[in-house]
Amino acid sequence: MDIARERFPRQLRWALYTALWLLLCTVFGTQLFLAGYVTPWPRAVAAESVYWLAWWLFAPAVFWWCGRLLDRSPWLRGLGLLAGAGVALVVVPIVYQSVGNILIALGWCFGPCDAPLTLFSAVWVRQVITNAGVNLPVYAGFVLAWHALAFYREARDKQLRAAQLEALLNHAQLDALRSQLNPHFLFNSLHSIAELVHQDPALAEKSIVRLGELLRRVLESSNRAELGLEQELDFIRGYVEIEQMRLGERLSVTWEIEPDALSITVPSLILQPLVENAIQHGIAPMATPGRLAIRARRRDGFLEIEIADSGPGLSSHDGTRPQGIGIANTRARLQALYGDRHAFELRQRDGLVVSLRIPAAGA
Repeated sequence: MDIARERFPRQLRWALYTALWLLLCTVFGTQLFLAGYVTPWPRAVAAESVYWLAWWLFAPAVFWWCGRLLDRSPWLRGLGLLAGAGVALVVVPIVYQSVGNILIALGWCFGPCDAPLTLFSAVWVRQVITNAGVNLPVYAGFVLAWHALAFYREARDKQLRAAQLEALLNHAQLDALRSQLNPHFLFNSLHSIAELVHQDPALAEKSIVRLGELLRRVLESSNRAELGLEQELDFIRGYVEIEQMRLGERLSVTWEIEPDALSITVPSLILQPLVENAIQHGIAPMATPGRLAIRARRRDGFLEIEIADSGPGLSSHDGTRPQGIGIANTRARLQALYGDRHAFELRQRDGLVVSLRIPAAGA
């Protein structure tokens, strides 16, 4: 996995990398000065710079090696880390001492001005071993920091991919749920019109024309997951007109829509199954005239909608009122779209009242 992502230009990343190392030189040089080992402060910082700038040269190789090991099997990774640690314990002191010897030879002695050490001499070997006690924790810190960053990015990428897959799944589920409405709506409307064919052919013909207009609108909005409440209500009015042609005076409808609610976006065809359920299961089975009320208002950042009918409500002579596919479909769509940020309930109040509450977003 490549963790050196092109979030910043290469020059900027190297500038930040160098600034980090200069900060380390300053911090440890200040500690050296405050402890009284080297004075004045600029000389103490320069003395620490010799050590940390050696790591500045070596650290990219450590990061590269970590990247190579990350895609290997665990035992090879461990072997590589051990080998890398051994290299760090030998190469860094060599670089550090070589740079120090060059500076001493040039007369640029920043720390205690000891005579240059002969490479691989007994004294030099002892110093290498001593320095290894410092270099090993530094090396381990670089390795752990790199892996922590790599695993963090990997976990973040997995979380992002999971969120994207979940969004795609929700989108597919919503499309499937919405696709169920079209044939369901069509079949029920055709059934209503079929009842008029022998009773009133002229009215049946008018209903077919109205149904054609509604189907055209369904096709026009088939690629839109959401639309304004005003457009949704226009579609509902067309559907209600067809049912009023069939039921005549047995169906009266009242619209209580607050103007500031019309611009709020709602899921496409979210109200049609609720209205259909109210008419088919609430009003149509009754011999007496029935009332249907459709209400919408904006309250505290939410859109509140009620579909109320004067039918038998939740309890009828057979103990339950059938709800059909419309209620289950609407529940599933609202849950997929809004999760816990919505409310959907059925309650008894002079019939059945279906209410939903969703976040108010502008069209």
